[in-house]
Amino acid sequence: MTAAARLVARIVAVVSAALVMSCASSPQHAAALPPGFPDLNSFTPVVVDDGYFMQLREGTSRLVNFSTPYDIVCNFYGGEQPVTAPSQGIDCNGDFPGMDSYPWPGGVPARPGDCVLGEVQAAGAAYQFHRSAYAGCDGNPPTLPYGGKPLGVGQKLSYQNVTCAVGPDRLVACLDTTSGQHGFVLKPSGSVAF
Repeated sequence: MTAAARLVARIVAVVSAALVMSCASSPQHAAALPPGFPDLNSFTPVVVDDGYFMQLREGTSRLVNFSTPYDIVCNFYGGEQPVTAPSQGIDCNGDFPGMDSYPWPGGVPARPGDCVLGEVQAAGAAYQFHRSAYAGCDGNPPTLPYGGKPLGVGQKLSYQNVTCAVGPDRLVACLDTTSGQHGFVLKPSGSVAF
């Protein structure tokens, strides 16, 4: 066998081995969404430029801001530049369903008539829930800290790495893919942050 033939045989062997190994390795999958997270493709998109941007004060990055029919308001980074943080910082406040299993700060539960306010915030790339109570609601929903253009049932909005959707039966879900798949789903049967 000539030197050229041996070289060709070696190249064929190396390429064949590489192909076999690449086919045998398992594909990389994104982290699974929690059970009950809705299919965001089933919601109707709204145009985020149609009144969903807000700026708190001049010189700050704008936010994407919306409200739901369920006494919940949300915002997240809406700047023109790609986000450089581990998340787009989704922040929601309001009358969260499915929070009964979450502990009260300091271990002190709400008293009858107290306002109960749920909040979800970024904690690095992932998200986490908080809840608090204050006096004065007497069975009414808590006063929201800010407003926002309504996002209706069956609608979703997307900007950069975030998609948020509002479904029937008090469902609100957001997915942030800045650093993997993180977000939350709010629903009466149990809310989950991930």
